[in-house]
Amino acid sequence: MPLRRRLLALVALVLALCLIGGGVLTYWHGLRKIDLEMSSAMEVASSAVSDALATITSSADASAQAQRIISSFDGDRHIVASLVGPGGSLESTSRLQKPADPPPHWLYGLLAGAPRSRTFAFPADAKSLGAIEIHADPHNEVSEVWEDLKLKFLIVSSFCAIVLALIYATVGRALRPLEQLSSALERVGDGDYTAHVAEAGPEDLKPIYRAFNQMAERLRTAEQHNQRLNEQLSTVQEEERSEISRDLHDEIGPFLFAADVDAQAIPLLVSRDASSEIVERSKAIRQSVQHMQVHLRGILSRLRPTLLIDQGLIIAVEQLVAFWKARRPNIVFTMDIEDARFPAGIEEAAFRILQEGTSNAVRHGQPSAIGLTARQAPDDMLRVVVSDDGSGIVAKGTRGFGLAGMRERVALLNGRLRIADREGGKGVMLIVEIPLPSARSKKDNPQALTTSAA
Repeated sequence: MPLRRRLLALVALVLALCLIGGGVLTYWHGLRKIDLEMSSAMEVASSAVSDALATITSSADASAQAQRIISSFDGDRHIVASLVGPGGSLESTSRLQKPADPPPHWLYGLLAGAPRSRTFAFPADAKSLGAIEIHADPHNEVSEVWEDLKLKFLIVSSFCAIVLALIYATVGRALRPLEQLSSALERVGDGDYTAHVAEAGPEDLKPIYRAFNQMAERLRTAEQHNQRLNEQLSTVQEEERSEISRDLHDEIGPFLFAADVDAQAIPLLVSRDASSEIVERSKAIRQSVQHMQVHLRGILSRLRPTLLIDQGLIIAVEQLVAFWKARRPNIVFTMDIEDARFPAGIEEAAFRILQEGTSNAVRHGQPSAIGLTARQAPDDMLRVVVSDDGSGIVAKGTRGFGLAGMRERVALLNGRLRIADREGGKGVMLIVEIPLPSARSKKDNPQALTTSAA
């Protein structure tokens, strides 16, 4: 149920309870009023009948006097007087004033109360006339209560209707900002991160609006960033495929062709019984196969370096340097890798940073020297540095997907990444610091230092 309807339902329930309470109070007040009026009317009527009977004599007009007593109550609102003969027969009765708005039977039954009546005997010299009985009839009093109840109900109902209408309008106005926020949240849930809400309205809601707009802006930025990363990833994948294709064509293809030529020559040499040449051809085939194995191992290490990392970071970096030396023999590589084991996740991250940093330096910086460093600092940080003497700080603007990927990888390990000018000359330094587990953590959790090979 919407919040507005729920609030209205609660308010309507409270008003209904108030209405019921008012009805109970009106009922109690009506009972008291009717009881008081009937008691007073009976006392007055009893006094009047007693006084009238005291004046009746045994004269011939005693019967007429009795009739005058009964008729004196005609039109009374509360009392009905009746002349009852000696045998109990009803000789005459007065006419009660009819109520203008007769009450319903159920209300009369609730308010009428117990019957009230009195009987007055005639004096001894007029005993033959019988007796006079008076009865209290609360119809007119109940009718007054009914009219009062209807008026009160009309007033209270009108008041409740006005209150509900005002509350509906007021709550609707007050909840309109929340409805706008709910609509904006629904748009964000559907993937529309351009949703925005005005930071206006109640002071209590402004921080929520501000936080929502910041969240939507961050989601929109993240979505745009992901789109750029996907585009850059596709570009990098194409570059990697092209490079692997070139490696296979330039390095593997010629040796496959040479091995094929040597293999085809062997049958001819066998027919000539040239055993020495057969041996040479076999050695050439083996050298070609060994050369292809080396290059294939280099390609596989680029695609899946996990096995190298299992043997230690220093071995993996040596293989990385060997791979680039085979392709860029004019670049001088220097290594300063600590011969120690670190947690598997940190070693893999460090190798990926060194790998991507070297690739960026070779592709974008045209360096003549590249330095690779990975050492534990005194503050329990693994400091990874890739430095080159290439095109300098300009290279900072051309990092693309590789730099973004490194930032994400470092952020997952609560590390820091920065790019600075190379110390003492031109070039760029990629500096990454990754926090290492404390010695106590290593002792308590020795599995943190295990590798996937274990």
